[in-house]
Amino acid sequence: MALGYIYGKCELARDLLAEGVPQEEMHKWVCMAEYESSFDTSAIHDNKGRTSTDYGIFQINSQWNCDPEDGRSTRNGCGHPCSDFLNTDLSDDVACIKQLKREHNGFRFSYAYRARCRRVTSRYLSEC
Repeated sequence: MALGYIYGKCELARDLLAEGVPQEEMHKWVCMAEYESSFDTSAIHDNKGRTSTDYGIFQINSQWNCDPEDGRSTRNGCGHPCSDFLNTDLSDDVACIKQLKREHNGFRFSYAYRARCRRVTSRYLSEC
């Protein structure tokens, strides 16, 4: 398992499919990864006010969805240390995003999805 990898669009779609992401949703997942992290599994973003940090290819948030391991009290809704979302093992990322989708009735938890991917169609992956 490698740390820090930048996926290509089609490569990510293939790996997500292998992790059980439904084909009919694939364009949404890949678009979200593009606009959250530029496909970078090691992406880290400190949010305004430094009250939380986003981790990994899907920018999973430390305040709600993972444990930053720095002593801050968090909800850790996905049950993982945030560092688990910074490598090439997409299984925990996919499990967390699937859980967030259930909790939020879709992709509304993702800023990138709301801002950039909501209207994206399957044509987004046409070259794959």
